[in-house]
Amino acid sequence: MTRQDIEELHRLMQFCLKREGTYTLASGLTSNYYYDGKLGTLHPPTVWLAANALVDVILASGAEAVGGLASGSIPLSDAIGIAAHLKGRELPTFFARPQAKDHGTASNVSQSHFAGGELLVKGRRVAVVDDAITTGGSIQQAIDVVEAKECVVSCVAALVERHESGGKALRGRDYPVFRIFYTDEAGTLYIDEDFAALAEASAPVLSS
Repeated sequence: MTRQDIEELHRLMQFCLKREGTYTLASGLTSNYYYDGKLGTLHPPTVWLAANALVDVILASGAEAVGGLASGSIPLSDAIGIAAHLKGRELPTFFARPQAKDHGTASNVSQSHFAGGELLVKGRRVAVVDDAITTGGSIQQAIDVVEAKECVVSCVAALVERHESGGKALRGRDYPVFRIFYTDEAGTLYIDEDFAALAEASAPVLSS
């Protein structure tokens, strides 16, 4: 991942930020800016750059699967899984639901098959991802689901960590947390230079 790739991703992510008005967030908090990560993760060139930025740190964490809470995690984790596949690594995906389905298997998780069996089993190392960390509540819900299945969270990763200290709370619970970007209270989007150094040291971005 080159510096140019990271700066291009930073440019594309600006379209996800709205700075005029007052917004109510999923956490119930209000903010003078809104970050709509799906504007990026549902845009193939953007999510592909993000996946290639994150895939190597996720693989290095020992993750054997990647996923998070529906619906924010789904396009990102799928892109990361494909990026891993193109590197010759298997990184199947899953997503957790805030509530179990009321039909079919009545499960609170959907998961890829893995070697002919279930993916989320005792001891499986998983990375939990999302398009944003605000208070950390959505990521914690996904963590709770996989830990209830006795999986091990190898790392947490997000495109953007907002200023509300959710990442700090997750780190305080001893989860390794990676972020590509972070915001301040005004909604300015910054590159995390420590993460950028890790990404630049990894393999070049895969061609689309």
